[in-house]
Amino acid sequence: MHANGASVNDFASAFFTAIDLISRFDLDLREIIFLSIKVSLTASAGAFAIGAPLGTALAVYRFPARGALVIVVNALLGLPPVVVGLAIYLLM
Repeated sequence: MHANGASVNDFASAFFTAIDLISRFDLDLREIIFLSIKVSLTASAGAFAIGAPLGTALAVYRFPARGALVIVVNALLGLPPVVVGLAIYLLM
């Protein structure tokens, strides 16, 4: 047994089960894959629809506090997605 309670055999069993499901292209696995793709594409399209016009406006127009807003946007771009996801989850 390892410190976390899982043995190497458990990992190997899970690995071979995953290989079996992938090789058979299991129906449940297909549903999970397609749902994941659908959610990812929807999120990407939504982010683009909001971010592209706002980013263009930030790049093209000059307005008061633009410099500060550029600094904030650049700082937020450096955050890992997991941190942002966790923050949103906690806010909800």
